[in-house]
Amino acid sequence: MKKWLSMLLAALMVLAMMLPALAEESVTISFFDKNSGVREFTDPVAKELEKRTGVKIDLVSPTGNPAEKLSLMLSGNDYPDIVLMDRSSDIVNQYIEAGALVNLSEHFDKLPHVVEMYGETLQKTRYNDGNNYYLSNWYGYDPDPVNGFICRYDYMIEAVGQERADSAEPFKWSEMVDILRKFKEAHPESSNVVVMSEPSSGSINGTFAGMNSVYPYFAKDGKLLFSVRDPGFLDAIHEMNELYREGILDPEWTSNASELRNQKLSNNGCFAYVGAYWDTWTPSAALMASENANAEYLAYKVIPDDATTDALPLAGRSSLGWDAIAITANCKNLDAALAFVDYCASQEGQDLLLWGIEGQDWEFVDGVRTPIGDIVARYQADPSNTVNDTGITKWTWFVKNDVHPDDGTTCRIWFNEKDRSATYAYQNLTNGYYDSAEFAALEPAGSTIEALMFQGVVDQFNQYYPRMVNAATAEECDALYNEMVSAMENAGMSTIEDYMSEIYYARLALWGLEPTTSGR
Repeated sequence: MKKWLSMLLAALMVLAMMLPALAEESVTISFFDKNSGVREFTDPVAKELEKRTGVKIDLVSPTGNPAEKLSLMLSGNDYPDIVLMDRSSDIVNQYIEAGALVNLSEHFDKLPHVVEMYGETLQKTRYNDGNNYYLSNWYGYDPDPVNGFICRYDYMIEAVGQERADSAEPFKWSEMVDILRKFKEAHPESSNVVVMSEPSSGSINGTFAGMNSVYPYFAKDGKLLFSVRDPGFLDAIHEMNELYREGILDPEWTSNASELRNQKLSNNGCFAYVGAYWDTWTPSAALMASENANAEYLAYKVIPDDATTDALPLAGRSSLGWDAIAITANCKNLDAALAFVDYCASQEGQDLLLWGIEGQDWEFVDGVRTPIGDIVARYQADPSNTVNDTGITKWTWFVKNDVHPDDGTTCRIWFNEKDRSATYAYQNLTNGYYDSAEFAALEPAGSTIEALMFQGVVDQFNQYYPRMVNAATAEECDALYNEMVSAMENAGMSTIEDYMSEIYYARLALWGLEPTTSGR
């Protein structure tokens, strides 16, 4: 009995010594991702990531309003180890100013892949004290096409012939208007020949803005101005108003949320959508099933008649990305969190998250990353279930918008093979990219006097924008424009321009850039 007890005691002592080592091998990191929804971290990519990093991820579900939850977590000092927030939101500054985020600049020696991959982006995401407290997500230059005239392909073939419908040559504004007029004459019952989405606060339709080289703000004579002062702004309004007055533009465009917009685009008698080319994927699928294989919305570029170039700002994307990912002061195992972040940001980590598992989802063929089997076809047929089943692009963290430097393949496996919609967008919506980072987060936030004044200026804009588009005459449109500018001035537009100009030019000086100016 004594011998048996001695052996048991010895075994327990060995186990006690092993437990800390076992704990070190498997570290749990809590992670709040505002985009994660209620999904579980159990798919093949998630399991492989945990295997490679030795870190188990405990997802904190962003139930309800993610922004509100972030605020509540901050006020209660009850935030997880890592948080993913909206980078353009003031919540990032609130976390920094509260001392809730780890200063990553002090740990760059432990983040070699971050330093290599992010490069100059780290300089552009520094806080005003010169330090980095977060890493951008979806960073880097993203020249993917966005906005254009997304026209039904079968209708375009009828209107201009197969060769022209397949051509990459842009259409002049007068050409497109003539096509739309003739279609309206042939379909007088159609009230929505051209569909637009409901207006976004503080901005006009992106396609019409881009056609006329209207950027989010207008830099002139050392001052940053609201886009309404841009010479191209009124041209864009005139074009939309022209379509409205001729009965071509859907008169209900101001209420076209995505579901209603898709219903209209799914009906015969609708020729085009003006916006992002991917917005039409759902109605295209319905039309191709019910009508014919060519009843698909494809992207075309339209330029002003007097344009001397087709390099128009149709695809404003910020090189600083959409999200901010940060390690918080609550993190109990900082070294493990830093190592996890550095692996995810590395090229190997990105390939795992965005391409899947090598040998299972993709392989190198003659030095080129190549999808295995029907993985891309499965995604194109059923993206939601395929992402959930495989885990590929389910966890989009530290994403860099770029091609692989060694073989030129895209950063995401799904875009390695383009369908017809993407092919036409990449063919026709060329020369449209501009980096909108310099215009990001200039607006005053919070409940300051400037923030309230800014909101008042935007409210005036939002009130007049649909009225100008829907004006009964060109003269009424111009009169409403003048009223709008006056109302915005009375609300404090010049004061806000001074406020934003100071931030804007200080930012450009820090980055070593010149201001972007209108092409008109």
